[in-house]
Amino acid sequence: MARESTCRFAILGMLCREPMSGYDLRSAIERSVGHFWQESYGNLYPTLERMAEERLVELEPEERSPGGRVRKVYRVTAAGRTALAEWLRRPVLPHVERNELLLKLFFGARVGPADSLAQVERSRAEAEALLAALRLIDEDVRHSRKDDPEFAYWYLSIRAGLLGLEAHLRWCDEAREALERLKPATGSTKKRGAR
Repeated sequence: MARESTCRFAILGMLCREPMSGYDLRSAIERSVGHFWQESYGNLYPTLERMAEERLVELEPEERSPGGRVRKVYRVTAAGRTALAEWLRRPVLPHVERNELLLKLFFGARVGPADSLAQVERSRAEAEALLAALRLIDEDVRHSRKDDPEFAYWYLSIRAGLLGLEAHLRWCDEAREALERLKPATGSTKKRGAR
């Protein structure tokens, strides 16, 4: 069975909060669920159009910007709310995460520990920056949104992000130590697997 695109459900969930344009949707996704879910404009707009054809969303009356440009603002329909609720109740399909860093490390013997260590260090720096940003979001949500009825649900995703990044940083430290231990043993230029 083909995997159903979850883009439509991310859009429906956001539009249940308030009507938005495609640009607003992308910004809302980046600000709220961006640490674990992202959508490109290239996917967002065609999906919105298909959803409008399926009557899951509808356009609000046209709005013109100060420059005279028409701004398309979408809102969720009753059918869209029903589709979202049905999807939310379905079990999550198992998936294998595609992790380019782990793939590169798996084949790291082809380039040696220094290059692999550089990959780990870059990943660590990115994770530290993401963790700092997510901690700011965590602080904001816990202090300014605690009374929102959706708070407990938002907070679960924030905690998963924080704990996942903290675990990744611990793994980076272990990987660094392991790769550092391999450095002295690289006197040979012979490549493994070459016959």
